[in-house]
Amino acid sequence: MNPRSTTRSKPQPLRLRMKEEARTAILNAAEQVLAEQGIHAARMDDIAARVGVSVGTLYNYFEDRKQLMAALLDVRGRELRDMLDTELERSQGAPFRVRMHGFLRCILEHSRTHFQLFTLSLEDVLEHGISSGEDVSRERTQSLELTRRIEHLTRQGVEEGALRPEDTRHYPTLLLSMLRGVLVRQFLEKQPVPVDELISLLLRCFLDGAAPRPR
Repeated sequence: MNPRSTTRSKPQPLRLRMKEEARTAILNAAEQVLAEQGIHAARMDDIAARVGVSVGTLYNYFEDRKQLMAALLDVRGRELRDMLDTELERSQGAPFRVRMHGFLRCILEHSRTHFQLFTLSLEDVLEHGISSGEDVSRERTQSLELTRRIEHLTRQGVEEGALRPEDTRHYPTLLLSMLRGVLVRQFLEKQPVPVDELISLLLRCFLDGAAPRPR
């Protein structure tokens, strides 16, 4: 039985559910306002107005814009990890290349959905640097969690003969670096590339190499 199912089946108290729903609504509204106005121009008053609460209520959840932005990035990171886990569970038993395709699609579609948020976040880091230990911890957590999932996938690739066994420990780093590279380029250029085009590029270069194919 899925260990997560027992947790999900327990009903939450109404007050807690309402608080979580309000927090989610605030974060969604914040993402919209940040996308329109930018990280440093967006005001808490505008976010409160967008979600339909008083600014005082907003401050009950987040003490300032920086804390709200950090919470938003944390939530989007958890959403991505949940999506990846669902995809990996769904694709169990499928060939490695098929599972890799679905894995990459989850990441790329998630980045496309929240393109403006991640673009603003990257611009802020480039302009001001990583400003806190919390930011470092978030990046480290996301990297480790993605690496762990890629390790699981690439072990299957080795078992199927799609990847060389002698380089097994390097595959997560290589694939994660390739993913980050194509995503950062999009964010810097502020121009999303079609998801299918990027999946083909990543699969081709990671699995088949960059050398010209024999004619």
